[in-house]
Amino acid sequence: MSSARKMLGVVNLSGQIERKAQRLPRFLVVPAHLLKGWKLAGTTVVEAMINGIAVERRSLKKWDDDRWFVELAQPMCERIGVDTGDRVNLSLRLASDELPDELATLLEDSRRARAAWARLTTVQQRMLREEIFAAKSAETRRRRGERALGVSRMGS
Repeated sequence: MSSARKMLGVVNLSGQIERKAQRLPRFLVVPAHLLKGWKLAGTTVVEAMINGIAVERRSLKKWDDDRWFVELAQPMCERIGVDTGDRVNLSLRLASDELPDELATLLEDSRRARAAWARLTTVQQRMLREEIFAAKSAETRRRRGERALGVSRMGS
């Protein structure tokens, strides 16, 4: 059971970290009724905080009509000092769906990159956007975009 409140596009709740099996990731359940105002159609990227500590952008995934969930990677759990069974405070807000600057520049500058991007499904575009966002340096973000879209610095 979780307790929650929703303020100005932010969902705050208290919940227990769960895990179905040792080989599977930990997760937190988010009751669907808390997300009603967001009008979600499917997996959505959120910015999350656990016990007041910002964690990387996470995917909020639909479980069933009553529940959504956020996966919690092992390294992240270790970094913030939480584990299965712990009760935590979770804060979620919708993440921007803007493209990383490096990807936006690549799409502006390269006809080939734009064509490759257009061939991707919405889900594939979201996954690529998040993979690029996850890189720590601009150079790595640029390289990831080029590699994924089949272009190089010299190519167009």
